[in-house]
Amino acid sequence: MTKQRYYWGITKFVLGTAIGVGLVLIPFSFANGVDTILFHYLKLFIAQYHFAVQTLVTILVVLSALLALIDWLIPTTILHKQRLLKKLFSTTPFYVINRLLGAVVALMCYLKVGPLFIISPDTGTAMLDLATQLSVLVPLMLLFQTFILEFGAMEFLSELIGFIVKPLFKVSELCAVNIISAWVGPGNAAIIGTQELFKKGYFTVREAATIGSQFATSSIGWVVLVCSVLGVMPYFGLIFLGITLVGVIIGAIGVRIPPISRYPSTYVDGSTTRPIKITREGNKWHTALVNASNRANTVSIKNFTTKIDNMTFYVFWLSPIIIIWGTAALALSLYTPLLAWISLPVEWILRLFGVADAKVTASAIMSGFADNYLPVILGKGIGSASSRIILAMMSIEQLIFMSEIATLLKSCNIVQKFSHIVIIFLERTFLALPFVIWYVQLLF
Repeated sequence: MTKQRYYWGITKFVLGTAIGVGLVLIPFSFANGVDTILFHYLKLFIAQYHFAVQTLVTILVVLSALLALIDWLIPTTILHKQRLLKKLFSTTPFYVINRLLGAVVALMCYLKVGPLFIISPDTGTAMLDLATQLSVLVPLMLLFQTFILEFGAMEFLSELIGFIVKPLFKVSELCAVNIISAWVGPGNAAIIGTQELFKKGYFTVREAATIGSQFATSSIGWVVLVCSVLGVMPYFGLIFLGITLVGVIIGAIGVRIPPISRYPSTYVDGSTTRPIKITREGNKWHTALVNASNRANTVSIKNFTTKIDNMTFYVFWLSPIIIIWGTAALALSLYTPLLAWISLPVEWILRLFGVADAKVTASAIMSGFADNYLPVILGKGIGSASSRIILAMMSIEQLIFMSEIATLLKSCNIVQKFSHIVIIFLERTFLALPFVIWYVQLLF
């Protein structure tokens, strides 16, 4: 690589990363509170055009259900042949039914027709409002995160900390970049990317399972969203630091206990020798800069346009599921004692540590298995700021939730059995909870 190309790459790396950090990560004070630049102005847009946006989202949710049903009943249409359409609308009967139910709930809440336990402002209407907000915030967050994820920051950091991940998480140094990108980037993209690299021979079965089940969070932008909705944005820096520290601890434990510890250290061809050879030149700092420069030099408009897949995937695939599962979880929480029963062990732990609003906080935490935003919905009315901070951190640390990550882990065969997914969720919940409480009580 010529010096001119090297320095041009470094310039793109620094400027691109700075734009991403400035737009997506750094909180600023605005008239209505503390928020990031991107989220502040998107929320103003949603507030001003809420009815129009909600109407559009309802139409898209209904369209998603109808097209999925058509593809299921008539698999010879263009929906099954065109790449993006197939990704968006070709799915299993289970998820077709989920989309149809989500569309029915969305229409009932939009038209204000149906039983109260579904269309109540505390259940279905709350989830339709949430879907309206997230259908704008999340796709654009995924787009602008490109500046952070694809301008060399991940390659730069992974080279500098690769030697740490090997003993901590029992993986090769090559996993560092995927661990970092999975931690700060969209979890769905991280899991799909990990599966692709596994098939190419970069990772073992256990390494792929480790990255997917221990580090594929909902992204740093999602942490910003959670903190913003829960009203704890002024503490974002400390919250994300705590999430990372606790995540390292429970990740290190998680890879050393079943089920992950029992996964084989073999590559895609069944061998124990990596088929991909990696060479490095110079010291770590030089290599980190060269890798960052190389990655930045590959950036083009295509890096942004390819995000259309994940942006549309969120709206068409996940919005109906969030609406139906969220409504079901909220209805069960508000109209039945089921969620309270399930969350009793968590409530006992919270009470043991003297956490305020233990009952509501526990129910919110355990609702995370259905969808990672349910804890935020159930807990945003909690009076105690420290309890809301605990909830914000736990909603990220749990990592496994049925509406997306759990489904991807199983469908990509990164986690071998559904029972393993349930076990990992419970492990992460009960391992993380004491550390999160200690951290919050120490610093807040």
